[in-house]
Amino acid sequence: MFGELGKDEKGWGLTTLGECCVLNPKRPRNIDDNLMVSFVPMPSVSEDGHIDCSDIRPYKEVKKGFTYFAENDVLFAKITPCMENGKGAVAEGLEGKIGSGSTEFHVLRPIMGKSNPYWLYILTMFKSFRGEARKVMTGTGGQLRVPVSFLNEYPISLPPIELQNEFETIVRQSDKSKYICNVTRRLLC
Repeated sequence: MFGELGKDEKGWGLTTLGECCVLNPKRPRNIDDNLMVSFVPMPSVSEDGHIDCSDIRPYKEVKKGFTYFAENDVLFAKITPCMENGKGAVAEGLEGKIGSGSTEFHVLRPIMGKSNPYWLYILTMFKSFRGEARKVMTGTGGQLRVPVSFLNEYPISLPPIELQNEFETIVRQSDKSKYICNVTRRLLC
């Protein structure tokens, strides 16, 4: 379904990741300060696609100084060594359908009718994708980060949304933890 990243082996045409999703979406201004939301620090996201959303806080406590995301957004750890280790997940089960968390996440929001969160997530898990991301990390003192420009400009071949949705259906019908690990290993190796 994916083909080789950056190539158009399937004939779908090349585009960029930035054309397939909204990167680091802006926080809406109309969120009620008393809404209970999920707080997701880096340790709450695993290397195999799991996210722990059990830390619930009032929005007013986490609306500043943290990364905003919403249900079905994809979290991608941008800092070393978390990025190299594969930290990332589809944000699901968020209290109030909203999350706030580590500033060391890039957020990829699927575009309705164009991209699927599971397709985006698996794409970001490829070893080749993370290897390319590693080459462009910037920073000093062991605090290297993937710039958003890498995600924005990364070339991809975009499968039809129907195929992406079929992929999600397969993921949801399987034991998610085992399936994601096995699929990830097959696709990334």
